[in-house]
Amino acid sequence: MSQRPMRICILENGLTPDDLIDEFGSYPSMIEKWLSPFLPEATFTYLSVVRGETLPAPDDFEGFILTGSKHSTYERSPWMLELIALLQRLRQKRIPVFGICFGHQIMADAYGGLNAKSDKGWGVGAQQYTYDIPDLPACSASFVFHQDQVQSIPPQATRIGGSTHCENGVFSYSFPAISVQYHPEFSSEYTQALAKKFRADLLGDYVSANALDAIAHLPVDASPVAKWVADFFRTYRAK
Repeated sequence: MSQRPMRICILENGLTPDDLIDEFGSYPSMIEKWLSPFLPEATFTYLSVVRGETLPAPDDFEGFILTGSKHSTYERSPWMLELIALLQRLRQKRIPVFGICFGHQIMADAYGGLNAKSDKGWGVGAQQYTYDIPDLPACSASFVFHQDQVQSIPPQATRIGGSTHCENGVFSYSFPAISVQYHPEFSSEYTQALAKKFRADLLGDYVSANALDAIAHLPVDASPVAKWVADFFRTYRAK
């Protein structure tokens, strides 16, 4: 008899810009497209926290994934406070959580760290990340789009990777939780579209031009990260 599907909830914390969503899809759909080939036994449910949808009970799913967002965790919007409370319940229940970008940051806040706007400015395009664990390549490039960074590591977290721009870029916790500051679910085309879309105002010409150059010259393969995340969910499902 085949094993029942693994139920994973993707919590949507941010929205794809209106003029890009038809071509690239929502952030939860990007995540499912990236991860599902490495976790074929999973079924994914999307729930939009940023739109005010009611959060599930921790036991409703066997794992949770947090998307990125244009918002900052220190805004402390009501939906963010509800999400922090859910993350703390998931820790108590030892239900696995994986966070991306904003997800990485709000997990740090929920678990006793501190996220803030970085004095290093925007990280956009592709950046080289290094890792301290055997499950991931010693050095590989990832797509990034963020201004905030985790400034203080939570007490139960271990820094297992980062870049020269973002030292606290990858965490593993002493309970079932892992997170990354970059976007393994982003495609080259989508990252380029963001760099071009926000060139005139949010980013400025210099940041946007450097981002497009990095995307063109740094090859990105997010499959090792997908395998790492899939193995993480399988490990804690077995427990």
